[in-house]
Amino acid sequence: MNQSKEAIRILRRAGEQMDENIDLAETALALGAIDLPHIDLNPYREHLSALVEQVRAEGPAKKLDDRLRILRRVLVVQHKYHGDEDQYDDLRNANLIQVIDRRRGFPVALGVLYLHIAEKLGWPMTGLNFPGHFLLRLSATDGRVILDPFRAGQTCQPSALRKMLQARGGAEILPEHYAPASKRDVLLRLQNNVKRKLLEQDRLDPAISALQSMILIAPRRDELWRELGYLQAERGNLRSAITALEVVCDLSGEPVQTQQTEALLQQLRWRLN
Repeated sequence: MNQSKEAIRILRRAGEQMDENIDLAETALALGAIDLPHIDLNPYREHLSALVEQVRAEGPAKKLDDRLRILRRVLVVQHKYHGDEDQYDDLRNANLIQVIDRRRGFPVALGVLYLHIAEKLGWPMTGLNFPGHFLLRLSATDGRVILDPFRAGQTCQPSALRKMLQARGGAEILPEHYAPASKRDVLLRLQNNVKRKLLEQDRLDPAISALQSMILIAPRRDELWRELGYLQAERGNLRSAITALEVVCDLSGEPVQTQQTEALLQQLRWRLN
C-alpha cells in the first residue's frame, strides 16, 4: 500500500475511535509519514516494540523510582533520546519518524515514546496540559511524579514548574495545568508544532496540509475547521474555505461564533460570485 494512503487511513481510523482505543505511537508515525511518503514504517514499528521489550526485560518495576530509572536507562542512556536544544525550531523535531532517526526532538514527540512504553507495560502515565512545554505524569503504587521528556526524563518540582510557566509569561500554576491530556490532544499538540512553525515561515500550503491531518484525527473540533476556513480564504481557495466554514456552523454550539462564521460565509460567497 502507498505509504501516504496508509497514513491517511490510520489518521482517519484514529478520528473515528474512542480516545482510549487510539494507538498513540502508530498514529504519530502516520503523521510523520504524510511528509515522508516513501518511508517504510515497519522498521520504526519494530523499534517501538524493541523499546518496550527492553524496558520489560529490566524486570518488574512496581515502585516509582524503579520505573523512572528503567525508562531513563533505556531511552536516555542506551538509545540517547534527548531534547534538541541546538536546533529547537527544526521541523524534524516534531516528526516521530525523524525523531527516531535522530534520537532528538520536541518535548511532545519524545513524550510519545514514554507514553507508548508505559501503556504497553500497564504503567499509569499521562501527558499534561501544561502550557508551552509538554510534561508527563507517571504513577506507581508508592506515589506519582511529573517528568520532563525533553530533559532526560528529569523530575519537575512545583517551584521549577512555576519558573517554567513564568518564563513564558504566565503567572501562577492553575489546576488545569495539571489536567491530563487525552491521546487525541497529544497528537494534536504534536502536529500543531508543525503547523505553527510553517505559518511562522509563511509556508501556507504545507501549513494547510498539517491542519488537514489534524482534522482527520479530530474531525469534530470546530476550532480546527474554523482555522482551516480562514487559511483557505487567505490562500484564495474560496470554495474550500466555504466548505470548511459550513462544517463549523454544523458543529459549533456557540451562537455568537456561529453568527460570526455565517457573516464570513456570506462575504466569501459574495466574493465567489
